[in-house]
Amino acid sequence: MRKLLLTLICFGMIGAAMPVLAADLPQDVADTLLYMREEEKLARDVYVHFAGLYVGVTPGAHVFDRIAESEQRHTDAVKDLLATYGIDDPAASAAPGEFVNDELRALYVTLTSVGEAGITEALGVGVLIEQKDTTDIVAAIEVSAAYSDIVRVYTNLLAASQRHLDAFMKVLDTSAASAAFTDAPGSGKGPGKGL
Repeated sequence: MRKLLLTLICFGMIGAAMPVLAADLPQDVADTLLYMREEEKLARDVYVHFAGLYVGVTPGAHVFDRIAESEQRHTDAVKDLLATYGIDDPAASAAPGEFVNDELRALYVTLTSVGEAGITEALGVGVLIEQKDTTDIVAAIEVSAAYSDIVRVYTNLLAASQRHLDAFMKVLDTSAASAAFTDAPGSGKGPGKGL
């Protein structure tokens, strides 16, 4: 018995927190995990869609490729939490634009439609998504405060959403400055051309 106890101590098995199973996880925490998995997928799916429309065609559009890769890591991190807690993954076999959550399914359709009007609109959609993510992640952290592993993932997602928001704003600012120069009288371009 003493040998077994020593072995368990050496391998860190005594005193280590055992994962909580879905049956033991409060419903609001489990529901939040499910929502966050699909919300991160929504961001990824929208950005992949816009990258397909604008990358290689419009300056600054590469931001969608970069951030879509990051969103893939985020949705995978939440997927790992679902696996840890024994919760079925709602996005396990979902194609781009497919969601279990009706709100997110409708939001995908609306946001992609808005962003298809042009790069400025697509960048604005990126800003909107990251603002929504920030609000939802802050709420998710509050709901999940008792679960340090979940809070750690959400905290990382929150920091990334702030970086993504900054990136979209920077490209929007650059695009606006470029458009203002292009349309300026005497620039040889835009409405002021030939003045």
